[in-house]
Amino acid sequence: MTDWGMIGWPDPADQAGPSAHAQAAALRAAFPGYIVNVITRWGEKPRFEAVSRDGSNPYALISSDAREIWRELRGD
Repeated sequence: MTDWGMIGWPDPADQAGPSAHAQAAALRAAFPGYIVNVITRWGEKPRFEAVSRDGSNPYALISSDAREIWRELRGD
């Protein structure tokens, strides 16, 4: 197994940065009925995924803007 960090390749989990993880944590706290994750892929902007825990509507939202998910879940 190659340790990419040792050869200078960035870890894809680090691309999201603390800001994306802090935004996801805020969404989790505000909307406990949803599972919120940060999705990262090499060279892409992080995306946020919110999935309903009980199947309610909206069932799932994916966006690169956490504010968009916030507005949708609040019904703004």
